[in-house]
Amino acid sequence: MAQLYIKGIGMMIGMIFGAGIFALPFVFSQSGIFWGVTHFILVFLILIFLHFLYGEVAYYTKGRHRFTGYVEIFLGKKAKQLAFITTITSYYGTLLVYGLLGGVFLSNFLQGNYTREISLLFFVVAGLFLLLRMAKIAEVNFYLSIPLFGFIIYLLFVSMPSIKMENFINTGGINANWFLPYGVWLFALSGFAALPEVRDIFAGQGIRKFKKVILISLIVSAIFYFLFIFGVWGVSGLQTSEDALSGLAHLLGGKALMIGSLIGFLAVFTSYLALAIDMRSIFKFDYSLPKISAWLLTIIPPALFFLFGAVDFIRILGVIGALGFGSLGIFIILMSRELRKRIKNNDPGDVLEDVAMEYSRPNNSMQMIVLIAILVGVCYELWRIFS
Repeated sequence: MAQLYIKGIGMMIGMIFGAGIFALPFVFSQSGIFWGVTHFILVFLILIFLHFLYGEVAYYTKGRHRFTGYVEIFLGKKAKQLAFITTITSYYGTLLVYGLLGGVFLSNFLQGNYTREISLLFFVVAGLFLLLRMAKIAEVNFYLSIPLFGFIIYLLFVSMPSIKMENFINTGGINANWFLPYGVWLFALSGFAALPEVRDIFAGQGIRKFKKVILISLIVSAIFYFLFIFGVWGVSGLQTSEDALSGLAHLLGGKALMIGSLIGFLAVFTSYLALAIDMRSIFKFDYSLPKISAWLLTIIPPALFFLFGAVDFIRILGVIGALGFGSLGIFIILMSRELRKRIKNNDPGDVLEDVAMEYSRPNNSMQMIVLIAILVGVCYELWRIFS
């Protein structure tokens, strides 16, 4: 059982703990600690709710599927087509961002101007990792997460003498940027793509163990996010840079930049693997494509987008956060409602039998509150992007 927890938590953390960490200190410095923490609490509760709902959909559905497959089972083929478009677009954009940041971070670590070349190498090497067996990939995610957390603790230790408590009080742009942390927290704490893989690991072990892995992964990720925020923002204050690292390097020197860049590389590499696994599985399980075809469709498009000049990762993340997570949350709530309807009507179909006593029963008001919060966030982010 311990080995299952290691693999499951490794996959979840490898997906959750990613590129979003480097935007968090900046958004805290712009919005202030009150709004940064307030949005964290709001998003954390929403994402626990949605992760549990999607986890139940995955756990109680017969066969091996991924997001678009679950949408087809519970919402129909037309909904599947829409889910495929939004999911694949978001996945390709996110994989592209991971490749871009991987090149930036490793180039900084090597103290050279090799960003473009290393990004291309990133796509190649990460793509080759996807040819490993599933169990091996789970182990890679876990073992890469250990030094990742270790580097954050070390960075905090190095930063401690330079941390000033007034930096947490003297913030700029609080009124204008009060909503800024919302979208970043959504991106930073979302691990939906890893849930079907973790479900495959915990099949037959009980839904409570599965949910325990989800909760532990979210809590651990949040703790280390705040450690990073404390270390970077406490030192940089109003000079906190958008990528967190350049402002920190200016105050602490090149050593901090190298350590932080290595943290960044490990974060985006593990996240790339976890997301690419889920995307490959969509092609394999939901569209019955051969393994090699699914692999090629996963790794080639992001690299091509990069070669054709898609390098504005901040704008890419904005579009992903506004459209991707909004549609994802809506689909999850609708699928969860259909799952419960089938169980209540004793019409399981693709749903496993004898689950009525195990699954949760969130009331309609809670679902509507979460749905409204998601829609408001989507509308506001779209207004910010295109205004």
